[in-house]
Amino acid sequence: MSSLHYTLNFEPYPPMEALNPGLKPYEFNVVVLVRKIAEKQGSVFIPQGSKEREEEGTDEGMLVAKSIQAFEELGEAPEIGARVTFARYAGKTYVGADGRLYRIMKDKEVTGERTADANSAKVAA
Repeated sequence: MSSLHYTLNFEPYPPMEALNPGLKPYEFNVVVLVRKIAEKQGSVFIPQGSKEREEEGTDEGMLVAKSIQAFEELGEAPEIGARVTFARYAGKTYVGADGRLYRIMKDKEVTGERTADANSAKVAA
């Protein structure tokens, strides 16, 4: 049984000063900007419904806010602006004050910090 792979291209993250999630996390919560999928993949435009489903199921984003208690058990924590990975469908998605898609989730749902700069990701289908 073979699995198909295709590559998704993502838009670059906006600068931190352009972000306004409109939410301050408490307890062990963090706010992550959801990685936005590019409108066009090669020469093909992605239908809005497919794009929204892929963004809803994404597992990477940029950490934009964290509570004082977030990551305190780890000893080290990702900094604001870090690209983080998290459990697929983790937390709750909402539209921020700036119209962008964010997720609020528990710090334990953040599974890692991305160190290599990649603008695309391979997805198993």
